Amino acid sequence: MISSGSKSIRQRSGGTKIKSPSEDVVYSSKLSSPRRSQPSSVLAPTYMFGLFVLVYLATYGFVMLVERQLPRPLTIQDEPRHPGRFIAERVYNHLVNLTSLGPRPVGSFENEVLAVNFLRKEINNVIQQSDPKVHQIRLDTQTVSGAFPLTFLDRMTNIYRNVQNVIVRVGPVVESAHSLLVNCHFDTVPDSPGASDDGSSCALMLELLRVIALSPTPLQNNIVFLFNGAEEAFLQASHGFITQHPWARNVRAFVNLEACGAGGREVLFQSGPKNPWLMEVYSASVPYPFASSLAQDVFQSGLIPGDTDFRIFRDFGNIPGLDFAWSKNGYVYHTRLDAVSQIPLASLQRTGDNILPLLLNLVNSKQLVAVHQYREGSLVYFDFIGLFIVTLSSTFTILVCLLTLGLVLLSVYINSRAAGEQLAHGSSYAGLLVRCAGFTLVNYVLCLGVNLAIAFTLTKMNRAMSWYGAHLWLVPLYIIPLLILSFSSILFFTHNYLAKFTRFKQSTHSSFYYNVITDSTLLLYSLIMMLLMFTYVGSVMVPLIWILSLSLFSILRSLHPSLSLNPVSSLLCFLLFSLVPYMLCSYLIYCVLLLIVPIMGRSGSGNHAEEVISFLTTTIFSLLFNLMTPCILFVRSPKKVLSSLGTIFFVSILLLVLTPLGFPYSGELSSPTPQRYMIMHVDRVYHNPYSIPDQLSVNSSSTQGQGSIRKAKSGLWLIDLDVNSPKTIDHLISEGSMSVVSEDSDCSRELYCGLPYFLPVYTFIFHTHWIQDRVYTPLGVPLDLKLTYKHVEPWNQVDQSNNT
Repeated sequence: MISSGSKSIRQRSGGTKIKSPSEDVVYSSKLSSPRRSQPSSVLAPTYMFGLFVLVYLATYGFVMLVERQLPRPLTIQDEPRHPGRFIAERVYNHLVNLTSLGPRPVGSFENEVLAVNFLRKEINNVIQQSDPKVHQIRLDTQTVSGAFPLTFLDRMTNIYRNVQNVIVRVGPVVESAHSLLVNCHFDTVPDSPGASDDGSSCALMLELLRVIALSPTPLQNNIVFLFNGAEEAFLQASHGFITQHPWARNVRAFVNLEACGAGGREVLFQSGPKNPWLMEVYSASVPYPFASSLAQDVFQSGLIPGDTDFRIFRDFGNIPGLDFAWSKNGYVYHTRLDAVSQIPLASLQRTGDNILPLLLNLVNSKQLVAVHQYREGSLVYFDFIGLFIVTLSSTFTILVCLLTLGLVLLSVYINSRAAGEQLAHGSSYAGLLVRCAGFTLVNYVLCLGVNLAIAFTLTKMNRAMSWYGAHLWLVPLYIIPLLILSFSSILFFTHNYLAKFTRFKQSTHSSFYYNVITDSTLLLYSLIMMLLMFTYVGSVMVPLIWILSLSLFSILRSLHPSLSLNPVSSLLCFLLFSLVPYMLCSYLIYCVLLLIVPIMGRSGSGNHAEEVISFLTTTIFSLLFNLMTPCILFVRSPKKVLSSLGTIFFVSILLLVLTPLGFPYSGELSSPTPQRYMIMHVDRVYHNPYSIPDQLSVNSSSTQGQGSIRKAKSGLWLIDLDVNSPKTIDHLISEGSMSVVSEDSDCSRELYCGLPYFLPVYTFIFHTHWIQDRVYTPLGVPLDLKLTYKHVEPWNQVDQSNNT
């Protein structure tokens, strides 16, 4: 090709015919002179791709380093030099004493007697040290019964009897009618000491109570510390407090402390509803922010299988609040490994340093005494890699979104004017934008299909969940195939399809192709942004920051020909503009992976964890890379890039298949990644229906009748909690003795397959196994179940009650 300013003529090898200048130059009808386009020889060296990879990897590594940063914990010896400070060592001592009681399920002696006595003792010690002239402190133990509808998963009516709450109220000497509630729960699931869930929060609250009660500064309003004793039985004790305790009627806002992991940083993952002043106080109070409206959207979407007392206070108390939880190291959550050794002192210090000023600023705020005046409105919020928090009002967010949309339209307008005569006769820039948008969607479907096929193949080969113990496996398994397909698709699309609609006779006009693909992607992302904006979804900030940064880059590049004609400068400028949004997204993605990956180990084998992670990874990184992958058009030798990525992929697959490197589980006590099993010995006794009327009085003598036994069997019930269950223990089970419960005839005839599901989770945990006893072995504790009420509704819904 001949280009003005070039001192050499580049010929294609292989004897290709040299094209005449008239085939390579676009002429202007006005000036009748050549309009210079980008020379094919001016492309960026391939090592620029390596530079991009290094910069982005370094950024991700920096994000990982930031996530692990925790403050220095204070010890009891440090207290004289830090009066009024939160002391992590005291929290640790409380936690050791509480977890030494062992597992504390609701109704157990450890929970109802020992834990309650421990809390009352520590609280009374604080009361004795406090100054009654400064603070009025009252302690109460509530025993409560009640019921409420549970809308979680399969739904049920949650009925509870005689659950306990230990409650402390700290307030000014002149009693206030306004209170702030802070909540934890001290009960645990069976067989877990519950150090993180939620013993750590209760230990934190004991230290918060001590610091506040011993402070010489009186509070303007009350703080109610609720140590609730029945959360794991689905939020019972918090319901009993908020609906029946006399102190509840004065609660104006709340702070809930939870955990779905051990250690790390506490994340603010729910706020509101409405009441933006809560987030404003949070952003002004905490020294180590970690909050995201994206986390709130993810949790409230139902993707996370769990719930907290936040729902109870919000739905039954009509109270706004803030919901905090530790989310790192979810591998030990609800297991016997949830011990004190998993929780670093620095995590306790960080949480205390955040929650203490937050409580003080909330309880002394003007908004607390007039919540109704500050109720309306919502905020989009996120922290920038833990350094500071950004809060945007809904009105300001709309204005920024509209401004960003205007920048996108300006970029499209400038590029369409510049395209002008480069388009073939009958083609339009708008038409190319539509075709490129369609290409982007087709490319996503292609990448998703390939990655799902990889996931399905790995599952069939018993190589699933390699990423469970090492997130790094996600890169060669799903991210690299995504890049290979995206790069290849862009090169094929531009050189073999898009070129048909231009006057170019060669396929190396990278600048034009880059502009049209990027403009179409920006328009697609703008559509997503506007949909999120109009539906008031807090995640709008993710596409917003990308669109804002890269639309500015596109405009700058269009207005400066030196950038558009120099691919090296274009790539470096792109790298600069993309660094901030990439850093923010890397931070969010890393935090999401820390939460989601351990959940795959307890989400049930029927939920196809490998395919779920494949889908999430493909979707997240497609959205992340769609504005980056067109840069391959500026690289001189894309084949080298593709071959390098392909080599990494195939070597990784060989290592995964032929070596034990991809084994997902580890019993290392310092950082365990265990496989979970729930195994129960079950005695299943089936009775014939009672021959009683459809509607029966509770006092009727007919309730004393017993239905005859039609069959009985006993055995081991294996509840499969991940996709590799029970294959990892097949060799321990006699051949032919185990069957899949979902294929059992009982599932077609019996409620919940005739199995003792303690919670309504059949639609979630439905794939289980049964090992039949060779000889029927009834349990040692016989149960006498009596029907007391039964009513059949016209739509065949059956309401019935039973007593044991």
